[in-house]
Parts: sequence; C-alpha cells; structure tokens
Amino acid sequence: MSAAVATVVAPRVEPAAIADVLHAALAEILEVNAFELTEPCDPDVAPPDAIGASIAFRGPPSGTLYLWIEPAEARAYAATSLGLDEVEPAVLADAIAELANVVAGYVLSRLWSEVCIAIDHAVVGAARAGVPTPVVVMGEHGRIGVAMEVTGAAP
Repeated sequence: MSAAVATVVAPRVEPAAIADVLHAALAEILEVNAFELTEPCDPDVAPPDAIGASIAFRGPPSGTLYLWIEPAEARAYAATSLGLDEVEPAVLADAIAELANVVAGYVLSRLWSEVCIAIDHAVVGAARAGVPTPVVVMGEHGRIGVAMEVTGAAP
C-alpha cells in the first residue's frame, strides 16, 4: 500500500498586498531598531552607490527579497541599531544583511503564516542596477528600497 503525498501550495498574494506589507515592514523595523520614522517615496531604481542585499527563501512559496539602501542611511541604521559611534565596513555589511533577514521574516510571516518557509543567508553587495523597486521609503538619512519576487504560490 502506498501513502499519498500531499502537495502544499501557498496561497497567491497580490503584488499590491506584498507591497503594503513591505512598506509596513520597513516602517516598523526602522522605528523599532533605529528610532527612525519613514515616509513612502515613489518607486525608483537603486542609486549607483546604494548597498544591496538579497535573500532567497524556499517553501511554498519560494523567491527572493531584494533590498537597497543609500550609504548614509546604511551607516546611520547600523550605528543606531548596534549602539556604535563608528561602523566598520564588515559590521555595516552584517547590519544590512540582518536588515534584509528581518524584513524577509516579517513579510513572509505575515503573508504566508500557515506554511513553513526556509530563509537563506543574505548576500550583501552592489544593488541591482536599473531594476525598478516598487517599495521605497525615506528614512532620516536616506532612502531604502525593497522588492520581492515570488514563485511557487497558487495561481
């Protein structure tokens, strides 16, 4: 006798709902971790000097979260959230990787709370050039943009 295998498909979430949760994530995380208030901005591409981070997730659904942050905002976020006066490059990269991780966890837990999703380690480097970012906020020291590509959700 063979056992039936259930296939789990995550419910489809509309892009507008994903954008709303991405906005909420940035607003709450910056306020709690760095004592910063944010203002929504128009969608934009990352500036050439932006620091980028990406973090893949696997489940159903699977996909990647992409984040970019302007250097002054990155330094201010890292210093405030870690309680430092000066931020070394390696510490800055770790802080931005952790920001991407926290944003991904926030968004995934609110949109797909019924399924198990694994989150990989964030990769920090140059931001994706020329790719429009649908969610951009202005922090107190610069802008942060975030996008999420999702696969494996119900049609």
